[in-house]
Amino acid sequence: MKINLVKWRLMLATLPITLSVVGLKVLLVRVFQFEGLFDYSDITLIITGGIFLVGFMLAGTLSDYKESERLPALMAGTLESIEDTLNVAYLFKGNFELKAQKQKLLEVTDSIIRYFAHQATEAQVYRQMEQITEIAIHVERTGMGSTTSWVKREQANLRQFFSRTTVIKRTPFLATGYAFLEVLTVVIILVLLVCRFESFLLSLLLVSFLTHIFTYMIYLIRDIDHPFEYPTNGRVRAADIDLFPLTEYRQRAAERLETT
Repeated sequence: MKINLVKWRLMLATLPITLSVVGLKVLLVRVFQFEGLFDYSDITLIITGGIFLVGFMLAGTLSDYKESERLPALMAGTLESIEDTLNVAYLFKGNFELKAQKQKLLEVTDSIIRYFAHQATEAQVYRQMEQITEIAIHVERTGMGSTTSWVKREQANLRQFFSRTTVIKRTPFLATGYAFLEVLTVVIILVLLVCRFESFLLSLLLVSFLTHIFTYMIYLIRDIDHPFEYPTNGRVRAADIDLFPLTEYRQRAAERLETT
């Protein structure tokens, strides 16, 4: 059975931190005979506060993440809708070069995909989107009703979807919340180290579990907060949004272009 390393990468990345904290707890108890300053029951309020903050940060980032999942499909649907309108206009009155206009639309699609791959800038994508105006002009010359306004409306929608994508990509969620969460996590780990437990085994279990949970959630929230990161080293993260709606549309559009 093939192991999905992407699924477990985040868990493995936080494991060294957990092992280090557990090792430090063992050192304090076994080597320095340090039993603790206070009971575990005295720190439950601190841990509860940490859990509440984790839930708050997770809820905030998840709302943008759910929206991010829709954006590639919305952009792909908008591009395909423009292509369909272009086909209808050509069938109504073929007074323009259909293949050339489809090529422009394909270039717009390619620029968006390259942007996510860190191979194109936002300015380059917006310049490519301006070509849709030329497509709208050709559709207008067919005299086929309100298709031009439809193409321009879809162009506006495409810009809006892409603009929202760049906002999510470039804007982290509540930096002050991250700072407080990180400080609180460090405090919880330090308190666990100087805390007294009923047994040595119980101390290892709780220290390892709580340390791993809080460090894992910090990493997870940061990943969710950057759903369009796509590292340049090719290592896909579990939280990266799949761009298959755009790439699959691009494949369909390229196939149709060849047969035009």
